Amino acid sequence: MKIRVLLMAVGALLAGFISIDCRARELPIPEEWDTCYAWFLVANPDYLPASPDEEKTLTASHIQYQLSLQEADQAIVAGGLGKGPDESIVGLTILRAESLAEAQSIADGDPAVRAGRLVSWVREWWVPAGRLR
Repeated sequence: MKIRVLLMAVGALLAGFISIDCRARELPIPEEWDTCYAWFLVANPDYLPASPDEEKTLTASHIQYQLSLQEADQAIVAGGLGKGPDESIVGLTILRAESLAEAQSIADGDPAVRAGRLVSWVREWWVPAGRLR
Protein backbone atom coordinates (compact mmCIF):
# COMPACT_ATOMS: atom_id res chain seq x y z
CA MET A 1 0.00 0.00 0.00
CA LYS A 2 2.77 2.47 0.94
CA ILE A 3 4.64 1.82 -2.30
CA ARG A 4 1.50 2.59 -4.33
CA VAL A 5 1.02 5.86 -2.44
CA LEU A 6 4.67 6.78 -2.96
CA LEU A 7 4.41 6.08 -6.67
CA MET A 8 1.24 8.16 -6.94
CA ALA A 9 2.95 11.08 -5.21
CA VAL A 10 6.00 10.90 -7.45
CA GLY A 11 3.73 10.61 -10.50
CA ALA A 12 1.91 13.78 -9.48
CA LEU A 13 5.24 15.57 -9.19
CA LEU A 14 6.28 14.35 -12.62
CA ALA A 15 3.25 15.94 -14.22
CA GLY A 16 4.37 19.38 -13.07
CA PHE A 17 8.13 19.16 -13.40
CA ILE A 18 8.96 16.95 -16.37
CA SER A 19 8.27 17.82 -19.95
CA ILE A 20 5.94 15.20 -21.38
CA ASP A 21 5.36 14.69 -25.11
CA CYS A 22 1.87 13.17 -25.38
CA ARG A 23 1.93 12.51 -29.12
CA ALA A 24 1.49 8.85 -30.07
CA ARG A 25 5.00 7.84 -31.08
CA GLU A 26 7.79 5.80 -29.61
CA LEU A 27 10.27 7.96 -27.75
CA PRO A 28 13.93 7.11 -27.31
CA ILE A 29 14.96 5.70 -23.95
CA PRO A 30 17.26 8.23 -22.25
CA GLU A 31 20.87 7.24 -22.01
CA GLU A 32 21.65 9.65 -19.18
CA TRP A 33 19.79 10.04 -15.92
CA ASP A 34 19.94 12.57 -13.11
CA THR A 35 19.75 11.30 -9.55
CA CYS A 36 17.69 13.28 -7.08
CA TYR A 37 16.25 12.17 -3.77
CA ALA A 38 12.58 11.85 -2.85
CA TRP A 39 12.12 12.66 0.82
CA PHE A 40 8.80 11.53 2.20
CA LEU A 41 7.70 13.05 5.49
CA VAL A 42 5.66 10.61 7.53
CA ALA A 43 3.64 11.41 10.65
CA ASN A 44 5.05 9.61 13.69
CA PRO A 45 2.11 7.85 15.38
CA ASP A 46 4.04 7.77 18.67
CA TYR A 47 4.61 11.53 18.79
CA LEU A 48 3.10 13.27 21.80
CA PRO A 49 2.27 16.89 20.89
CA ALA A 50 3.50 19.70 23.08
CA SER A 51 1.46 22.79 23.89
CA PRO A 52 -0.36 24.49 20.99
CA ASP A 53 2.15 27.37 21.04
CA GLU A 54 5.11 24.98 20.97
CA GLU A 55 3.52 23.03 18.10
CA LYS A 56 2.94 26.27 16.18
CA THR A 57 6.60 27.21 16.70
CA LEU A 58 7.72 23.75 15.57
CA THR A 59 5.56 24.00 12.42
CA ALA A 60 7.06 27.41 11.63
CA SER A 61 10.59 26.03 12.12
CA HIS A 62 9.81 23.09 9.83
CA ILE A 63 8.48 25.40 7.10
CA GLN A 64 11.47 27.74 7.45
CA TYR A 65 13.82 24.77 7.12
CA GLN A 66 12.07 23.61 3.94
CA LEU A 67 12.14 27.15 2.50
CA SER A 68 15.84 27.51 3.33
CA LEU A 69 16.59 24.27 1.46
CA GLN A 70 14.79 25.65 -1.59
CA GLU A 71 16.57 29.01 -1.27
CA ALA A 72 19.94 27.19 -1.14
CA ASP A 73 18.91 25.10 -4.20
CA GLN A 74 19.22 21.89 -2.18
CA ALA A 75 15.49 21.25 -2.58
CA ILE A 76 13.84 21.45 -5.98
CA VAL A 77 10.35 21.53 -4.49
CA ALA A 78 8.67 20.81 -1.17
CA GLY A 79 5.15 20.71 0.13
CA GLY A 80 2.43 18.98 2.07
CA LEU A 81 0.30 16.16 0.71
CA GLY A 82 -3.47 15.89 0.88
CA LYS A 83 -5.36 12.98 2.34
CA GLY A 84 -5.00 9.64 0.61
CA PRO A 85 -5.02 5.89 1.22
CA ASP A 86 -2.05 6.19 3.59
CA GLU A 87 -2.65 9.38 5.54
CA SER A 88 0.60 8.99 7.46
CA ILE A 89 2.54 10.39 4.47
CA VAL A 90 2.13 14.13 4.96
CA GLY A 91 4.84 15.77 2.85
CA LEU A 92 7.25 15.38 -0.02
CA THR A 93 10.50 17.14 -0.84
CA ILE A 94 12.70 16.51 -3.87
CA LEU A 95 16.34 17.04 -2.88
CA ARG A 96 19.58 17.58 -4.73
CA ALA A 97 22.47 15.88 -2.95
CA GLU A 98 25.72 14.09 -3.70
CA SER A 99 24.58 10.83 -2.13
CA LEU A 100 21.74 9.07 -0.37
CA ALA A 101 23.62 9.55 2.92
CA GLU A 102 23.83 13.31 2.35
CA ALA A 103 20.13 13.48 1.44
CA GLN A 104 19.25 11.53 4.59
CA SER A 105 21.38 13.90 6.66
CA ILE A 106 19.51 16.89 5.20
CA ALA A 107 16.19 15.19 5.97
CA ASP A 108 17.28 14.36 9.51
CA GLY A 109 18.08 18.05 10.08
CA ASP A 110 14.45 19.11 9.75
CA PRO A 111 13.25 20.46 13.12
CA ALA A 112 10.02 18.41 12.97
CA VAL A 113 12.07 15.25 12.34
CA ARG A 114 14.50 16.08 15.16
CA ALA A 115 11.51 16.68 17.48
CA GLY A 116 10.02 13.31 16.56
CA ARG A 117 6.80 14.66 15.02
CA LEU A 118 7.81 13.42 11.57
CA VAL A 119 9.87 10.50 10.27
CA SER A 120 11.92 10.74 7.07
CA TRP A 121 11.95 8.21 4.27
CA VAL A 122 14.53 9.10 1.63
CA ARG A 123 14.82 7.23 -1.66
CA GLU A 124 16.88 7.75 -4.79
CA TRP A 125 14.80 9.11 -7.67
CA TRP A 126 16.07 8.88 -11.23
CA VAL A 127 14.81 11.19 -13.96
CA PRO A 128 15.94 11.64 -17.55
CA ALA A 129 18.92 14.03 -17.58
CA GLY A 130 18.04 17.68 -17.93
CA ARG A 131 14.27 17.28 -17.53
CA LEU A 132 13.86 18.96 -14.15
CA ARG A 133 13.51 22.72 -14.23
